Amino acid sequence: MKRYLTFWHLVVITVFFACNILFSQTRIAILPFQNMDGNLKLNIVSYKLQDSLLKALKVLDPNETSYHIVPPDSIEMILADMNLDPTNPQYPTDIWKAVKKVNATKVVTGNFNVQAERFLINAYVYDVATKLPDLDNAARDIFKPEEKVLDAVKIIVNRVKPGLLKPCVRATILK
Repeated sequence: MKRYLTFWHLVVITVFFACNILFSQTRIAILPFQNMDGNLKLNIVSYKLQDSLLKALKVLDPNETSYHIVPPDSIEMILADMNLDPTNPQYPTDIWKAVKKVNATKVVTGNFNVQAERFLINAYVYDVATKLPDLDNAARDIFKPEEKVLDAVKIIVNRVKPGLLKPCVRATILK
């Protein structure tokens, strides 16, 4: 009888730790950047920044031991279903509906504007529970010419990476 109870104790403990690891992992949604310039020809940059950032963050954690990135096709499908467009002024407020549907705990997105023939890029990590950016781990005021706009991705990754590894506010409250 004692051996039987020990076996079931091990099963329960194993399931508990497996669930804890699976459900405590940070789920990150990377959204298109908001085009604040108004030039519709620059909309493609919104998606190029999103795609490049997603690829760079996947390279940092290919086995998803620290975080899980929501697949881009899931994001794309929800944004299309909800008719969310990064050029729409309501985009920053409407994205929270989409984020809720993919069950993300953090969001990485940003915006850009063209000033003096250069892109001014900002990127932030948002905690979904508070809908506030982590200002300590934000990439702000990155200036790049159009032909080198994707060089900003390396800078963004280096600045937002610590914010992705921090526990979410929701997890902190529950503990």
